Amino acid sequence: MPAELAPDMLERLDALGASVAGFEETPEQARSETWQIEILHQGEPDRSGLEDALDRIAQEVGAGHIELEIAPVPDADWLATTAAQFPPQRVGRFWIHGSHVEEPPPAGVVPIRIDAGLAFGSGDHATTRGCLVALDRIASHRRLRRVLDLGCGSGILGIAAAKCWPARIVAADNDPAAVEVARANARENGVGSRLHAVVSDGFGHPLPRAFGPYDLIVANILAAPLIGLAPDLARRVAVGGRVILSGLLHEQAERVLAAYRAERLHLERLILDDPWATLQLRPLRQASLQPRLRMRSSPEPSPAEGRLKDGSRSSGTRLRKRAVRSH
Repeated sequence: MPAELAPDMLERLDALGASVAGFEETPEQARSETWQIEILHQGEPDRSGLEDALDRIAQEVGAGHIELEIAPVPDADWLATTAAQFPPQRVGRFWIHGSHVEEPPPAGVVPIRIDAGLAFGSGDHATTRGCLVALDRIASHRRLRRVLDLGCGSGILGIAAAKCWPARIVAADNDPAAVEVARANARENGVGSRLHAVVSDGFGHPLPRAFGPYDLIVANILAAPLIGLAPDLARRVAVGGRVILSGLLHEQAERVLAAYRAERLHLERLILDDPWATLQLRPLRQASLQPRLRMRSSPEPSPAEGRLKDGSRSSGTRLRKRAVRSH
């Protein structure tokens, strides 16, 4: 199914099995940017009943016809499988690892312990990596006091910020299960006292509204809600603050950027991890009448100049995924 429909579909399918998971298909598997959804069922499901339920939900979200395949799950060593699928990853200064990893972190890194689970954000997805790259760059030359992680999922981005700065972090998500996971992960990583996670649809909860203005806002969600949030988000960015937006495809970046330019937030950096994009924005200086910002080239990782179809440019980085294998 199309990538932008996957989150809504996952939420509606949750009641159909013991667990539901979505996976972005590789270029070799997919004809376009699509996702595959897997439902783990206790015993063999009723095929006709499942097909009826899928057709109904697909119509509700506008996904069209969904191809259904039913296959038994073979016995497996799940601990070994998890270790193979989620090796430690190095993203800038951050070293993301699961609880199954026994090796000590390399010298000089910022370790973050996150297990893949119900909440999005294990460090494996391109949008999470893009946000971590932007955080790493910002941490090299700024000191922040107030950070908002909007659509926090597992809490990985808020935890990364808390480990970079002695800041207070507000983490918000519209999924109560994700909020519980984020709180637990913050405690596990020793930042539970500085990360306050709440259930909130955008700025619906009083805490995200009242705690600003923020030195940094990170929102890794989807293109459509990012566009809708632009006015509320922009008015809560502190003078000299930064905004990191992701969860959008490269082809959607122009529309998202246009919504934030209308709120006087302009592109500072474009990070590409095909087909995904991450935008780093900053407020346009009050005294400046410049229509666009001119930025210097980025240091490591080696920059590739980012350009959107409308001709706007920024310093940019094209990412390559790196994994550090456990021994």
